[in-house]
Amino acid sequence: MSEKEIHDFFDRIDTLAANTKPMFGKMNVNQMICHCTDQIRLALNTIRAEEYGGLTSKEVMVLSSAGKTVPVAKGLGQVEGGGTQPTHFRNDVVLLKQHILEFSQLDNDFVCGPHPYFGQLNKAKWTRITEYHLNYHLSQFNV
Repeated sequence: MSEKEIHDFFDRIDTLAANTKPMFGKMNVNQMICHCTDQIRLALNTIRAEEYGGLTSKEVMVLSSAGKTVPVAKGLGQVEGGGTQPTHFRNDVVLLKQHILEFSQLDNDFVCGPHPYFGQLNKAKWTRITEYHLNYHLSQFNV
């Protein structure tokens, strides 16, 4: 991610408040923040999903292209009680921003963790997925 893209994401994240309501979906704003952080933790290989290959990459692309929700990988569903549990909203926002910075500063040859649906990806592909994912969920909260 470029510095401008990071800055733009941070500006959007900073407009969120603990009581911001989603335009769609079941997660509250704090769950969404933790969910986005977990996606980056997957790339950093600091956490793993409970299941890999639950959907094929083609199924994910079809759902995404149709504007439908892609099911969360087993063990990471915030609504179901999986993934990193929210603590204090502002602290969770700081953690998300720290993870975005950490990920963006990795060398291009960093060996990322496997994606639950796409398998082993290089940093460039993880970056595209991360940008898409952040944009999707920030848009979910109208920012």
